[in-house]
Amino acid sequence: MSGIFTQSPANRRRYGVAVFVGIVAGIISAFVKWGAEHPFPPRSPIDLFTAACPQSVLDALNADSITMSNALEQCSRAVLNPPAVFLRDYIGIDPYNTVAFTFVEHPFNSIGVTHMIFSLVFAIGYCVVAEIFPKIKFWQGIGAGIIANICVHYITFPALGLTPPVAEWPLYEHISELVGHIFWFWSIEVIRRDLRNRITHQPDVDEVSRNS
Repeated sequence: MSGIFTQSPANRRRYGVAVFVGIVAGIISAFVKWGAEHPFPPRSPIDLFTAACPQSVLDALNADSITMSNALEQCSRAVLNPPAVFLRDYIGIDPYNTVAFTFVEHPFNSIGVTHMIFSLVFAIGYCVVAEIFPKIKFWQGIGAGIIANICVHYITFPALGLTPPVAEWPLYEHISELVGHIFWFWSIEVIRRDLRNRITHQPDVDEVSRNS
């Protein structure tokens, strides 16, 4: 990571291409991240997310008015995932009963759309930053994925109350987020590199610098 903030020559940068490639990579990689996390479920349906659970449900559970199974249906980590808590507590949208759009009679709720937007923002940002600081691509984008995982899931999300404190996470969630982010950013970098080279008919910024 030595010299990671070394900038590329300004005349080699292609910001418009980076944004376009970032959009394509963001959409495709969102599905890659989904698929990568399925073998390692990031949120267990049997883990009660107490910090984000409505107080009324917790009170009913403590009073034995409802069973743990009933509480988990509303407050498990599988239900109260970060996009769901963000939409409910910060945007004021019911995450599961709000249909964003319907395609061939299949409804897509706001959680899926939020996931897609999240991927687009990071992919576009990564592709643009790679034009300026090409060494951010170290380990074929995996390094950036690890950095994003730490900054988002270990710092930002717990601070906003979107996930429980890191110390309370089970081991499988650490593994899931790490694997998901590795595959996510690796796929972004593979797409970015290929499409950029095909569109510009030029080597990558750092490759030009090394060969010149």
